[in-house]
Amino acid sequence: MNVDDNLLYAQGALAAKEYLHKTRMNMKVHRLFEPHTLRFHYEFHVKNKALEYQAGFMDAIGAFMLTALDGVGVDLFRWEVLQVLDRANRNNNK
Repeated sequence: MNVDDNLLYAQGALAAKEYLHKTRMNMKVHRLFEPHTLRFHYEFHVKNKALEYQAGFMDAIGAFMLTALDGVGVDLFRWEVLQVLDRANRNNNK
């Protein structure tokens, strides 16, 4: 799937990037870790959206986690999530 061709998928991915950015800022300011925030956000803001939107959101969260687990710090201000997902989707289709 080409990310540019699926607007709902791209919107979901960008929403995930925004969610991650807000969560990181809240953690820096309040120094409080609340593991239920992703589940809460998904249940109330993502679950009722189109399946493509949900897929984009979850794929972006997954890409962030895999990158972080690989030991690479992700600068959410400069992270090009759509390019990352497009590259991953192209590699999977080969």
